[in-house]
Amino acid sequence: MSAPAHRGVAPDAGAPARVPVWALLPLAAVAWSVGLGPWLLLRSRVGTLGTPYNPRNDVRDALLPFVVDRLSLLLTLTLAGGVLAGLTPLVRGAARPQRTASSALVVLGALVAASTAVLQTLAPEPDLGGSAAQAGTVRLAFVALTAAGTVVGVVLGLLVSLGGPALRVMAAAPASIVIAGWAGQLVLSARSDLDPAGVPAWVSPGLSVVAAVGVGVLLARLGLGSVGRVLAWAVTAFLLVATPAALTTARYLLEALPRTPMRVDAVTELVTDGLALLRLATAQNLTVVALWSPAMLALLALAVGAVGAGVSARRRSSRG
Repeated sequence: MSAPAHRGVAPDAGAPARVPVWALLPLAAVAWSVGLGPWLLLRSRVGTLGTPYNPRNDVRDALLPFVVDRLSLLLTLTLAGGVLAGLTPLVRGAARPQRTASSALVVLGALVAASTAVLQTLAPEPDLGGSAAQAGTVRLAFVALTAAGTVVGVVLGLLVSLGGPALRVMAAAPASIVIAGWAGQLVLSARSDLDPAGVPAWVSPGLSVVAAVGVGVLLARLGLGSVGRVLAWAVTAFLLVATPAALTTARYLLEALPRTPMRVDAVTELVTDGLALLRLATAQNLTVVALWSPAMLALLALAVGAVGAGVSARRRSSRG
């Protein structure tokens, strides 16, 4: 009779895999492309940028939104696509011991998909804004934003799918917020009128509650058996509050960047303002306890985790 698996230990390395490790590369590429869903639904109704006679600026054919006022959407798409790609190792079931190979294949698959989307979008040489002298800089910024969102998302997804028990739960907090925001964009883009007021009022808070409950379930599975795990609970709750503030700051920077001169003093001032906004938004999310606020969602996740951990502890004690 085999010994029972120790609680918190990685899955059995000898368990059969559902899919071979090499399949993670195409799966990650497809998963990243799924992240483009909101834009693929939206772009056919956006129309052209500039004159309808300039095919270079027809965003209806672009895989990525390159219009200045859609940069926040671009960040959402790339972050979510990266998270989805990073979660693909979960399809291998219990056999996930090849962390280095899995991570490398997932990163490569996501970057292949992102590079393909960038090349397809920039191939007609669309006007991304700015003067002719700034064209190269603007294109570089577009590529850098796509790459940064993809890499951050992939890292979060890989930590959830391949990380240790505590690391997996902590990474799930920002990852769940990213996916909830992406799902909200998907619902909005699926509507023909594109009017946010037309989306049912319960959609956004409902998605946030689902995300918080999901994190709470992971907290319950993690348990409170050590000081390290208690610390992981605290970090997870903080990330549920801080991540929305970080996304708000990123959106502010993306909106202000096109209007910021490419001078050291101007960029420094923008970064300083962004850091101040991050501190203010985080403090507000921590102190404002309103319905569906980040603080309330963090408390909900902790409550679900505490109830689940208590039930699990009671079952173990009754068995003993």
